[in-house]
Amino acid sequence: MGKSIATKKIILLVGRDNWQKDDSLNHILLGYLKTTHYTIKWEDPAGNILYKLRQLEREIKWLPDTIRKINLRIVQLLYGITHWSYFVYLSGRKNQSIEFRSQKLRESILRLGVKNEIIIFSRSAGGRISSRIADELQIKQLICLGYPFKHPEKEDEPGRYQHLKDLKTPFLSIQGSRDEYGGLGVSEKYELSPAIELFFVDTNHEFNISPEEWKKVRKKISQLFAVSPVE
Repeated sequence: MGKSIATKKIILLVGRDNWQKDDSLNHILLGYLKTTHYTIKWEDPAGNILYKLRQLEREIKWLPDTIRKINLRIVQLLYGITHWSYFVYLSGRKNQSIEFRSQKLRESILRLGVKNEIIIFSRSAGGRISSRIADELQIKQLICLGYPFKHPEKEDEPGRYQHLKDLKTPFLSIQGSRDEYGGLGVSEKYELSPAIELFFVDTNHEFNISPEEWKKVRKKISQLFAVSPVE
């Protein structure tokens, strides 16, 4: 008999439409998630390189935002030159196509291997994308910070939430109680699957939370990773 292949434990990070807006939040999350001993992967093929760029920039307090934006574009360009498919990916992200992102995420998960233990940690629109394909790809757990149930400047869009009533993958959605995309009262407004757990903290959609509220978040997600929360 052949040797069995060991199952890998992977956290896949799936960001909002513009994940660069979450620079500070990404920094905090990555510091915590590294304590879980899961292998961390990014939806964005250049995500790890861009994260390291942001870490370096954080050490240079005086660096203007204009220079940060230029640095971002340079790194993306250099990565794209050596990985031409990255330009296609960036084009699809720019158009913010739900179908495009869903397909690209599906391809990424298939490359990782659906037999592995995959937890998707998402942010805003990333949760919308992930929850569309989680059941078919046997994702172990979904976690989302600020699921976008309704755009505050648009009419009701059933495509944002209709699929959630049939979701079978365990889904922890951590919502800000003042989130303009879906705060307190979400469970009364939308039909949600029993697999979905809502957990509220005192913040808005940007998730600029206090240290006390962040401790609550860490304690909650620590239960899923079976690690002790860092105080």
